Amino acid sequence: MNQVRASVLIPTYDHASTLPLTVESVLRQSVADLEALIVGDGVTPEARAAIEPLVESDPRIRFLDFPKGPHHGEIHRHQAVLEARSDAIFYLCDDDLLLPEHVADLLALLEEANFVQSRNGFFTPDGRVGMYPTDLGDPGCVAWALGEPRRNMTSITGTAHSRRYYLEVGDHWETTPEGEWPDHYQWKKYFRRADFRGATSSRMTALQFPTSGDGRDAWTPEERQAELERWAALVAAPDGQERIDAMVDRSTQIELAHTYRDLGFALDKQAELRVEIADLEERLEAAETRLERVEAALQRRKRQVARLRGKVATMQRSHSWRVTAPLRAARARVARDRSQ
Repeated sequence: MNQVRASVLIPTYDHASTLPLTVESVLRQSVADLEALIVGDGVTPEARAAIEPLVESDPRIRFLDFPKGPHHGEIHRHQAVLEARSDAIFYLCDDDLLLPEHVADLLALLEEANFVQSRNGFFTPDGRVGMYPTDLGDPGCVAWALGEPRRNMTSITGTAHSRRYYLEVGDHWETTPEGEWPDHYQWKKYFRRADFRGATSSRMTALQFPTSGDGRDAWTPEERQAELERWAALVAAPDGQERIDAMVDRSTQIELAHTYRDLGFALDKQAELRVEIADLEERLEAAETRLERVEAALQRRKRQVARLRGKVATMQRSHSWRVTAPLRAARARVARDRSQ
């Protein structure tokens, strides 16, 4: 089988309405020498009906028809990597889109790196851009992704790595353990290695439309398709990348302004807390001084009591005390008789 410059893996199960638009965005790449690998995870009849005409329409499209696997069928992705006709392995969700220069951008990064991504972000249903700010070339960002609590800024859409590196790592795609995210769980295997060389593109060339978090999980397939069709038209436009760049820049400016605002609030709150802490420290110091005085007075009283007890004990041991004992006893009896 002839080699190609890039293999784009598209895992799928039941997104029949959006998958054709996703695949079309792959075929529109400026790098034409590629393949789209549809990685089926026990696909539904509706998805199969959408996939078959796609495969027939272009020899660059292949369908790897796997039975339903555990979880999201992550184990099938390993076999897809092995069957790919390129060393450059790209990933794309079946309801996302690629801009035409995506593959070219990341291929250039893969010349020096072994794991790369597009500038990462997403689009809300009302058309706003949200960012997942990270730079895989920055060790601090990579360390952050490995930290706790669990957090991730590297999506599966818009990510690529060399197959050579994947095989060298040896810890392949597998069923994700409970409590982990599939892509993040796999990426961490790379991030931990000393030979990891990451890079992030300076522009967003992969468009993500997350199902969860923005209400899309309640949409019908037709609504998802209609949304993606609008964005696919922008992707196909001659100025599509420029328009996306402008939206991303605007979103970045807004987020930066919000960050500065929140930083100002945090600094003000910090100043207030410093005043409160200083007041508490002053009150604590005064309380400690009072406590020291009370403890000193208590020690003096203890010494006085000890001295008095010593005097009483000495008196009780004296000759006069023993001689006058009968007199004290008589006085005590008289006192009792009077009280009766």
